[in-house]
Amino acid sequence: MWIAIGIVVVILLAGLAYLATLEGKFNVKRSHEIEAPLDSVFATVLDLKSWPEWSPWLIHEPETKIVYSENYQSENGHYSWDGKVVGAGKLTHLEIDPGISIKQQIEFLRPFKSTNQVNWAFKATNGGTLVSWEMIGRMPFLFRFMTSKMTPMIERDYDLGLAMLGGYLNAEMPHPEIEFIGFEDLEAFNYWAIPFSGNLRQLEAARRSSIETLQNTGANQVGLALTMYYQLDPLASSYQAEIAVPVGNSTPLSNYKRHEFKGGHYYKMSLRGDLNFLPLGWYALHSHCRMHKIKLGDSRAALEIYLGDTTKITDRNQFTTELYIPVK
Repeated sequence: MWIAIGIVVVILLAGLAYLATLEGKFNVKRSHEIEAPLDSVFATVLDLKSWPEWSPWLIHEPETKIVYSENYQSENGHYSWDGKVVGAGKLTHLEIDPGISIKQQIEFLRPFKSTNQVNWAFKATNGGTLVSWEMIGRMPFLFRFMTSKMTPMIERDYDLGLAMLGGYLNAEMPHPEIEFIGFEDLEAFNYWAIPFSGNLRQLEAARRSSIETLQNTGANQVGLALTMYYQLDPLASSYQAEIAVPVGNSTPLSNYKRHEFKGGHYYKMSLRGDLNFLPLGWYALHSHCRMHKIKLGDSRAALEIYLGDTTKITDRNQFTTELYIPVK
């Protein structure tokens, strides 16, 4: 028995020693140009009651309980949140320099306790306002191992939040609108595809040309064009995918081999907006599944189905894409 206790103690001490070697500090800063006057952008960020309209976190739990102080647009004004999946905490205005900057303190109470600094900076541009959103903080000692993962996650959250803030202030500028729809069982279908491997910019170029090529081959297309991702990582910089069109049994023979998608159990999300927001959409979908403890099924492809012709829609905000992630 004493030997077993000794082994446990050694393992714990080794774990604590490892944590002591890790850097717990982080600094995340993201910027976005919004096509709106500086005064309007500043006032919106200062107005804490506007935050639920563009928060990248509250989209995962709109029913989160939120309480505002009476002076929520002034120094020492604050709001607190309490949700089942987004945790609990408090955001407070510390310093306000009208039209220039806002300094805040964010306190996380659940799932772990942490207090960090948040900085906003605003600068007028020819096209509107350049907004910078920054968080400076330190992970709790026992959670230091998460620091390297938290930084890119906060970056994606801030990118999504700033894009949504832009749409809230100016509906005509490119912005994403996200809706989590729920579980759906997809049926099997046959398809032709062009394989893809590369980064996001290359994928954007390949998507249109590949769909055009497949649609001009004489295929009996029986469904909407789509992209199928394999081992999709929303934080990755490169992708392995197939750009495809579903085909019927009467499709003539060609150089394209007919493949079969076997269907299965999926979780569905709708993204309305420019296709450039798709990486943020996939990140949001992964985050939603993680927060709601939805277990992913990694052995099947994730699907991105385009509800319109990517070559003909001129208003990119009107483009709708359905995202399907395999779940158990």
